[in-house]
Amino acid sequence: MKFGYDLYEVASDDIISLLNSFKKDHLIVFQLTKIDDNTYRFYLPIYQRFLARKYNMQIIKSIGILYYLVVLFCKKINIIGVISFALTLLICNRFIFKVEITGNSPSNTKLVEEVLKENNINAGDLKKSYQELNEIYDDLKASFKGKIDYLNIYQEGGVLFVKYTNSVGAKEVENNFQNIYASKDGVIQSIDVSSGNIVVQVNQFVKKGDLLVSNTITSTNGENKIIATKGKVMAYTYVTYQGEIDAKKMDEGEAFSYLLYTIRAKLGSIDKIDREKVLSYDIIDNKRVLKMQYVLIEDIAIKEES
Repeated sequence: MKFGYDLYEVASDDIISLLNSFKKDHLIVFQLTKIDDNTYRFYLPIYQRFLARKYNMQIIKSIGILYYLVVLFCKKINIIGVISFALTLLICNRFIFKVEITGNSPSNTKLVEEVLKENNINAGDLKKSYQELNEIYDDLKASFKGKIDYLNIYQEGGVLFVKYTNSVGAKEVENNFQNIYASKDGVIQSIDVSSGNIVVQVNQFVKKGDLLVSNTITSTNGENKIIATKGKVMAYTYVTYQGEIDAKKMDEGEAFSYLLYTIRAKLGSIDKIDREKVLSYDIIDNKRVLKMQYVLIEDIAIKEES
């Protein structure tokens, strides 16, 4: 609830007639909830208080920025202070006040700092758009050149977070001659294989366990030869997550932000989020339920058949 709302409680044996009357007076009702057989609660915008007076309804509480501004003016607080407060909120919402880097290598952390500086990321700078964050993500990936296994960059409030983990190093030599299979379903986005017989192509749909790179080639004289396999097969993969919370704990906006944060935390070590889509956001059995779908770009190549 962004701007300001009053929570009302009314006793009515005919709630339909009351709502029709509200409609004639252009009153906008939010989150109508039945308390008992003839008691109801709902929110009306604060700016419609004068329209609601004729109904002699009891205000339970008020919430939102507009409510706090009304309180300030009612207490005759200096208007300059109110304007300063509003400007502070606006500034806090647009600027980066802290850059937090989490990793396990001082040299790589320094490299992150250098890349961020090149992209004009410092405390006090304007917050970046989703597209700009993706571009910075690509710059960081290119700078690390395989030194890391996991990289994530995101903003929360006035803080920009960069998290990474170092690469665990090369696999054992005896693993180099195994076939490469798909670890999950997906659509091939790119293929970067330095050794091996590639048996799939870009934009091809593959299922978990499908062969991607074979360790066998046939020579010109018809003989089969075993060769080493090495490389990455990036694919678009799809995952759906659902989160829920008691509908009475938070209002609609706060609950959505909380559920989105908890769902994103479930994503784990992925290479990149390509698309994020809200499938549904409803109240089911007195719970706010958010369902999200993600399209990820990740390396699905593994050296053992799933």
